[in-house]
Amino acid sequence: MNPPRWWQMQWHWIAPQAGEPAVGEDERIGSARQQRQLASLRLTLVWLSLLATLAVMYLAKALVVPVLLALFLALSLNPLVASLTRRWLPRALVAMLVLGTGLAAVALVAVAVAEPAQHWIERAPEAARLLTPRMRAVTQQIEAAGRATQNLTGARAAGTPSPVLFDVWDAVAAAPRLVVSLFGIVLLVYFLLVYGEDLLRRIAGLNGSFASRRNTIDIVRVMQHEISRYLFTTTTINTLVGAGATLIAFSCGIPDPALWGVLALLLNFIPYFGPLCMTVLFVLLGLLTYPKFGAALTPASLFAALVIIEGQFLTPLVLGRRLQLDPLMILVWLMLLGFLWGAIGIVVAVPLLVALKIVCQRVEGWDWFARLLS
Repeated sequence: MNPPRWWQMQWHWIAPQAGEPAVGEDERIGSARQQRQLASLRLTLVWLSLLATLAVMYLAKALVVPVLLALFLALSLNPLVASLTRRWLPRALVAMLVLGTGLAAVALVAVAVAEPAQHWIERAPEAARLLTPRMRAVTQQIEAAGRATQNLTGARAAGTPSPVLFDVWDAVAAAPRLVVSLFGIVLLVYFLLVYGEDLLRRIAGLNGSFASRRNTIDIVRVMQHEISRYLFTTTTINTLVGAGATLIAFSCGIPDPALWGVLALLLNFIPYFGPLCMTVLFVLLGLLTYPKFGAALTPASLFAALVIIEGQFLTPLVLGRRLQLDPLMILVWLMLLGFLWGAIGIVVAVPLLVALKIVCQRVEGWDWFARLLS
């Protein structure tokens, strides 16, 4: 019997049995498996990149931290330099004048507080002995600190009296790497102010499309404006806090009020930890100044009230909500950079976090990180 021809065949649909994939389901299962594998691989690469970045930040901190400091300072000063350049002077000369004026102001403040700072350093053993009866719980720690400080300063105390100001050459010999780093930062700030605009155009020119070049320039411009606004506003507010600390110290009869005002100004750049350290210092100064414990807490109480007013009302009112950061994220970021870079990492932590937020707000796919920081 001959088999039927193809035009004589009858086609019937046979439903797949339970457990057997239908036609095309194998491909869908394979595609889903590949997507899960790719997602797992992508997550692994993200974590490896994060760990590699942290390792580079820790190992290359001697290079990364000065560059970041110079970049933030250049971004802050560039609007002023650009404004003066458009009016009457060449950019190189304007950058030199602005940088020189800033360095002169810092040097004058340092010279003004150097003598009282040295006086308090030499007085530390005596101050520790005076505070010991009032702080019974930490008697052993203070006595140990007093003995250590006495050993360091005893040789000079037994001999000729100390000079009024510290010896600059001794400081340079004791910290050559610090001096070289500071000189490198100043030089890098100057060159960024002079040649930063040309460098930005060359970097933007590396992008292929016009939209990418425009986006790169827009990110840098916005970052420059916001970082400059943030740092200048923060410096102004911290200067007011320093003036308030000086007034508190003067009104409470604490010696060398200008020294504590400058110290409060500098410490207020460190969120949370800086004002806390200054408040504790005012407690110690009050204990050295007043015989009664209640009166000794007056300077610290006044400074704490000043810091609360500044942090809860003045800073949010001036800066607004555009650059507001989540307090928990700031604390975690401070701990991370403090662990990686030490004290200088705590200083640059908040400006770096502000810069990251600005960049993430304008890079596609990273807006979630900006919302996380807000």
